[in-house]
Amino acid sequence: MINIVRYFKSVIRKKIYESIIYADENIQVEIFSRLQDTYMKHKYMKFRKKYHIHENFRFNGNNILFYGDGNIECGENSYIGELSTVLSDENCKVVIGNNCSISHNVRIYTSSNVTDQIFSDKKREKHFGDVIIENGVWIGANVFITPGVKIGSNSIVGANSVVTKDIDRNAVFGGVPAKLIRFKKNSNESE
Repeated sequence: MINIVRYFKSVIRKKIYESIIYADENIQVEIFSRLQDTYMKHKYMKFRKKYHIHENFRFNGNNILFYGDGNIECGENSYIGELSTVLSDENCKVVIGNNCSISHNVRIYTSSNVTDQIFSDKKREKHFGDVIIENGVWIGANVFITPGVKIGSNSIVGANSVVTKDIDRNAVFGGVPAKLIRFKKNSNESE
């Protein structure tokens, strides 16, 4: 009986494989797109189980990675875009507040190599720090946020910036390294 079941499973797999391989290109694209979406939804569900992510926090797109043995907290009505990465090392945390907009290809890390060391050595010294993103922050595409940074509420970080120090509330920062451009006018922020 077991051999018959195995046989039918192999025949079914072969028929599915042939159907996909010999299908019209549009059908193949649709099949793979649906498979990728299903895979990403499953992956994001695992992130929700492992970390403290509000039920309406959105993963906008594919290939978003949350990892590490630290804590990641994501607030209400916030989202993170496609190809973004969040690393929270052990004994560290990343906090994304409420109503935050984090664009695609953003990198947030709680650890980095110490600069003044010999990199040919096998054991490298690292520095660690929490990353706190307060409520109502907008982070543009391709931003890199280094360990130990706090971004104040209602702030903006321009695209392609590298954030190496704390950002005040209601500030607009940009550049490499990110610097104050100006403070927002007519800010009606309430905490």
